[in-house]
Amino acid sequence: MQHIWPVDPSYNGQRPEEDGGAPLSEQVVALRRRVAELEQQLPDTHRSGAVLGRELPVAPEELFDALALKAAEQAALLDALPAMVFFKDRDHRYILVNKAYSDYHRIPVEQILGKRDEELFVPETARTYHDNDEAVMASGQPKLNVELRWKLADGSDGWSLENDVPYRDSSGRVAGMVGIVIDVTARKLAEEALRRAESDLRATRERLLDTISALSTPVLPIDDGILVLPIVGHIDATRSDQIMDALLDGVERHGAEVVIVDLTGVPVVDGAVTCHLLRAAHAVRLLGAQCILVGISPATARSLVQTGAGLDELILLRDLRAGVRHALARRQRGVLPRRSPGAVAARPGRTGRPPPL
Repeated sequence: MQHIWPVDPSYNGQRPEEDGGAPLSEQVVALRRRVAELEQQLPDTHRSGAVLGRELPVAPEELFDALALKAAEQAALLDALPAMVFFKDRDHRYILVNKAYSDYHRIPVEQILGKRDEELFVPETARTYHDNDEAVMASGQPKLNVELRWKLADGSDGWSLENDVPYRDSSGRVAGMVGIVIDVTARKLAEEALRRAESDLRATRERLLDTISALSTPVLPIDDGILVLPIVGHIDATRSDQIMDALLDGVERHGAEVVIVDLTGVPVVDGAVTCHLLRAAHAVRLLGAQCILVGISPATARSLVQTGAGLDELILLRDLRAGVRHALARRQRGVLPRRSPGAVAARPGRTGRPPPL
């Protein structure tokens, strides 16, 4: 890089050895004098707006116009942003807001600038804004994605999502903060509506499950003291408990002497299902009634034989018609004693031997 040094006006462009024998010390003194003159000119150069060694005289009016234009450009940029933007000083006074912020809070810009939150908003909203902004400026740390609830004097309310960042002065102290805000009221309302819908859906699901449970184990009285329980579908441990509860409640409520369990709609009766049915039949016997199984298919009969389960407590018949005829015939012969509806027998778990078949 080539350096350009200040030159004394008396310098004739010759090297020292070409200067008629002028002493080197005189040349040094001349250079120092020129440097001092240039240093004296520097303040005037700065005042006149010198840039990169070139003097650009700027009148105060021109400087003011340039600053005003720059401020107008910044204001136009902020107003063009869809997000709300605000600047606050350390005393929580608004020093700049854009049009979106003014429109969102329904307060003209000129009524916001220089004011604090408590001068603009209802106490609840003002306290929310103040506490959040003070936390940012006191800690000197930004807070991002902060959801704040607000309410206006006209009664309207909503939610905003803020990104708040402090800024500092030349000494490093927090001088204020800038906040960028978006309205999330629609999203919050949608979330609340979704939660209500989920709650309603869960309640509807519970009602449907109760209805399905009731339909899956319907105990039907077909004659005095005779109940029919048609079973459709697979039987697992949970449904086995439901079947037992339905049988016991039906026997007790109707004072039944016979319960006909129709297995026509059960595709598979394996060892586990057989155990469930035996438990239900034994429970019915403890209430003083008898259990008849009908609708036994060849596959079901083969499965029952293969399990080796004791079936002495059960009466097995081909279909529902045969089961009804059997129950009515035994009643006509006086084999089944009549019980008055509502008669309470011993529940399973109490002492006592089951009645004979």
